[in-house]
Amino acid sequence: MSAQLVVVALGGNAITPPGGDLSLDTERRLIASTADELAAFAAGGPSLLVVHGNGPQVGRLLAFDPDLGQLDVRVAQTQGELGYLLAEALERRLHGPCAALVTRVLVHATDPAFTRPSKPVGGVLSTPPPDLACVRTPDGHGWRRVVASPRPTGVVEERAIALLLAQGYHVVAGGGGGVPLVEAPGGHAPVSAVVDKDWVAAHLAIALDATVLLFVTDVSHAFDDFASARVPIERMTAAEARVRLRKGVFAEGSMGPKIGSAVAYVEACRRPAVVTTPGQVEAALAGMAGTRITPEESA
Repeated sequence: MSAQLVVVALGGNAITPPGGDLSLDTERRLIASTADELAAFAAGGPSLLVVHGNGPQVGRLLAFDPDLGQLDVRVAQTQGELGYLLAEALERRLHGPCAALVTRVLVHATDPAFTRPSKPVGGVLSTPPPDLACVRTPDGHGWRRVVASPRPTGVVEERAIALLLAQGYHVVAGGGGGVPLVEAPGGHAPVSAVVDKDWVAAHLAIALDATVLLFVTDVSHAFDDFASARVPIERMTAAEARVRLRKGVFAEGSMGPKIGSAVAYVEACRRPAVVTTPGQVEAALAGMAGTRITPEESA
């Protein structure tokens, strides 16, 4: 399957505008624009597996019902919403079958992330609830609830995804990192957590032996010294990326998971991963834009 499969980790302003307009009309417009770009390089060529983010959409649902005990359902609801819009938009442009799967992702109940909740969810609160883990917003003007963000160990629908791709489908799956489940007597049990979609995209790219792992986000490159000088990184080997990760060059809540998961894919599959922004996808895949992470021998 590796000969013609591009796994796309889709986030940033590809489906949600920076201004925070979460209307469905805006979602449709942005997804249509993103689908135009993805279809342009996929037409007559590779199969697509699209793994999308869903943070703002989950936040919109939590504004109506803030119960984090139902977070698994909120993730599933937004997978349906965004998966439907992406599949419809891609199918119209590629004139081939597309499928969107509500996806469940396995995590370990003993993952250290459960003792260190770090993933912000929901809207900004004026005061922190006494019974929930919270963090200050970057501007210091409020608080956000946080949940665990464990690493994925498996994808329940992995075989179904592989079968659909083998039958010529383009697939949308793993949205929002999937619904996180742990092993439990008699099957699985949901947990109040959020799995990073970039790690799920890398897991699937490795399992399916993808040609390339592409991160489409809201910045043009990974950067050295992002907070001030913003020196763009055009190319780095997996080993060089690991050094930067150890030094804390990439923020844990934004670029860090992208580079970390990219390294895992590059080292496992010996193929490149690319970070770019909407409007630059074709150029980035051709090595003329974005950040390219390569195996040692391709440096």
